[in-house]
Amino acid sequence: MKLINKSNEKISFKANIPISLANAIRRSVNYIPVLAVDMLEISRNDSALYDEIISHRLGLVPLKNEKLKLPSECDCGKEEGCGKCSIKLKLSAVGPGAVYSDQLTPKGSVVYKMPITVLEKEQELEFLAIARMGLGINHAKYIPGLFYYKYSDDEDNEDEEFKKIVEESKKDEEKELIINIESWGQMNAKDIFIQAIEALQSESKDFLKKLK
Repeated sequence: MKLINKSNEKISFKANIPISLANAIRRSVNYIPVLAVDMLEISRNDSALYDEIISHRLGLVPLKNEKLKLPSECDCGKEEGCGKCSIKLKLSAVGPGAVYSDQLTPKGSVVYKMPITVLEKEQELEFLAIARMGLGINHAKYIPGLFYYKYSDDEDNEDEEFKKIVEESKKDEEKELIINIESWGQMNAKDIFIQAIEALQSESKDFLKKLK
């Protein structure tokens, strides 16, 4: 393994591993628990956006990951969850002006300042959001980042050589790969890689148990 570059947001490295293993790790990113807005109760929305659009935009706002239980693992039995499996976020804004994700309370819950909508004079937006842990296999909003790879010797001409790459991948799975991981902000890129491997190990163990 040879490191190319590394930061909290992105990590790139070369590795001589089978492409099947790289793909298995990539798919396992969808098994990393991530916090995202899951329920929304809007009490006032005078903006030009429908409630459904506000809900969609909030679901895509990266939240700082918390050590919470998955709803399926919590014994509270409540639809809205409890302190062990959910977090309540509130927002109340009056126009004129743009409404941003960092206006959510409690403060510091979001990773980035992202626009939600725009309010005209005297227009209001008020809601209560419930964030819960989830997995990318169930919804894309729970995916913590992007994991992708390519053959290192085809780095500069991947468009022209795409068909050739596909053909060679069937013949030789041991070629060196360049692996890239980009984080959406819930966790750093290195942790995404580590937790994806841990998730793959866990899923493999469960699979072997079911075979016995």
